[in-house]
Amino acid sequence: MIKFLNLGLASAISLVLSSVTAAEPVSIEVNSQVVASTTDAVEHLQQQLKRINSFSADFIQLTQDGAGATLQKVEGFMQVAKPGKLRWQTKGIYEQLVVSDGQSLWIYDADLEQVSIKNMDNRLSETPALLLGGDVSAIDDDFIITQAPDENSIYFILQPKDSSQLFDSLELMFNKHGLDQPLTQMIIRDASGQITDISFENVSNNPELKPSIFTFDVPEGIDVIDGRSGRY
Repeated sequence: MIKFLNLGLASAISLVLSSVTAAEPVSIEVNSQVVASTTDAVEHLQQQLKRINSFSADFIQLTQDGAGATLQKVEGFMQVAKPGKLRWQTKGIYEQLVVSDGQSLWIYDADLEQVSIKNMDNRLSETPALLLGGDVSAIDDDFIITQAPDENSIYFILQPKDSSQLFDSLELMFNKHGLDQPLTQMIIRDASGQITDISFENVSNNPELKPSIFTFDVPEGIDVIDGRSGRY
């Protein structure tokens, strides 16, 4: 069973990287097209992300192999709030709940009656999901950022400067014609050619979210695997 945490959230919860000066164009290859990292692309992406203080949406996550065959399809609901808070819940046969209060990360598998806990890594390079809930002022320290032309979307391509990362590129698409220009899609590509495509629907920018949804109370009788120096 391929869960979101394997590529989706350990990639989208998993992205530190050596520094490259954003003002100096750096040629990279994305989808067989050579593009250049530009200051304008960095600033434009920062503007898009800084306007988001909280975020909620339904999502459909489709994972495909390099040949285009579907490996997994899951649906769910996510909520994000600054600084570093996250709630991601899938439903159906791949039911899983991921919660972070910005310091700890809980991964709850109801079918396994198990919760894993780890320290939350708040580096954007290690936690792509925090692009919506973290500090993006130095985002170009972690990524080569380019902007691609698209008729309906404001389309950014982020490539980790650290080649050891779990993924090769992260693509973000915002609705060019929407009132708040909401995030509509996130695509993660890895070195094997596997693609995780996350589409967002019923998006709400800056909703009021209760702090309590970003903490997790471990149910009685649940096995706990704690990687935070044995705090449980």
